[in-house]
Amino acid sequence: MNKYNVWNKWGKLKTVMIGNNYSSEFFKDITNDRVRSALQRIADETLEDLENYKNVLKDFGCKVIQPELNRSESIMDYTNDNGQLSGKLPRGPLQVRDCQLVAGNHLYYTGWDHPAIKAELDKHYPDYRLAFIDDVTKYHPIVKKENFNQLAGHSWLTYNDYLKTDYFDRVPEFVKNEFAVFDYNHVVDAPSITVVGKDIYVDMYNGTTRLNNVYENTVKSNRVKERFVEDIFGKDFRVNTLNIGGHNDGCFHTIKQGAVLSLQEIQKYDDTFPGWDVCYLPDQGWNKVQGFSKIKEQTSGKWWVPGEEDNDALTEFVELWLQDWVGYVEETVFDVNVLVLDEHHVCVSQIDNPVVNKFLKKHKMEPVHVPWRHRYFWDGGLHCITLDLEREGTQEDYFPERLSSIADLGFDED
Repeated sequence: MNKYNVWNKWGKLKTVMIGNNYSSEFFKDITNDRVRSALQRIADETLEDLENYKNVLKDFGCKVIQPELNRSESIMDYTNDNGQLSGKLPRGPLQVRDCQLVAGNHLYYTGWDHPAIKAELDKHYPDYRLAFIDDVTKYHPIVKKENFNQLAGHSWLTYNDYLKTDYFDRVPEFVKNEFAVFDYNHVVDAPSITVVGKDIYVDMYNGTTRLNNVYENTVKSNRVKERFVEDIFGKDFRVNTLNIGGHNDGCFHTIKQGAVLSLQEIQKYDDTFPGWDVCYLPDQGWNKVQGFSKIKEQTSGKWWVPGEEDNDALTEFVELWLQDWVGYVEETVFDVNVLVLDEHHVCVSQIDNPVVNKFLKKHKMEPVHVPWRHRYFWDGGLHCITLDLEREGTQEDYFPERLSSIADLGFDED
């Protein structure tokens, strides 16, 4: 029987989901040669790198599952009667961690992702489908009809019947009241939640303001988040709150007990991880990358495809139709976004970072290079495109002297 089991980020990885993406065939009907050829190159090289990544994971004894895509699907499926694109193209199931989280022995959905992800999880974890329903409806108390229909499996009730059941009634009144004021699709992103034994760390950053901001809507927003995550995780974990403003796995990574990869000024580690060794990484040094510097004004620093800096047609196409595919790569440091295989091995996309390699050697770990050529386009690293489902180990308290939860306000902006 398959069972979710993730209590930290470094126990030996046993089962993992890896993302998937459209093939080059998806783009074959684009009439502009420069747009079509560039997107087909990205597609082919992305699938090649995913296949290589799968082989690396399997070589280390991991069971690998992957969402399935209909390869007959075409960009033409998203055009109107005039053959013009009718809206933004939906992204594929590539970054499988964006809306899914395994914490302990349960999987939580924190958003709405490509339905192929849930379909694949259902195939391998059929005995936990009821837990999915409980967790999803508890984590999403007010589900819009279109989102419910996308996520619902064959065993689910209709949307109208769902509203009549105790799934909705179980939601605390304070959440119903606040959701009437704030239009949330979800409370907090899955990658903004990190499990470290008895402790779970949740980023509460509002996006534009800090926790101690006096604006009424921000206070209400954070009150909902704090009470909601305590309701969800409080029985199994000591819930600690952070104030980062970015996905945790793009800002810090606990690679083993006592060791953390981190950006500068992310949290006050003396409080959150007392006594742990922290390796602070520099930024990407974009000023040294001529290609990115050339195109960043056109893309606002959001994405980059090496070799396509002068492809204005591609830039226009991506900016117009693929905004849900790209992120904000200028703020990303991929050397933090790693995947630990076991106590001695960690997957990295850049093999020659001397700061990281020295730190790994200090902690008796070896980097395993996994090429990920288009990370600057997808704005997702090796951790983003995988989802740990099972790791060896049980829940441990790594901070037994901690008598209460930590609320880290981070570093105030001037």
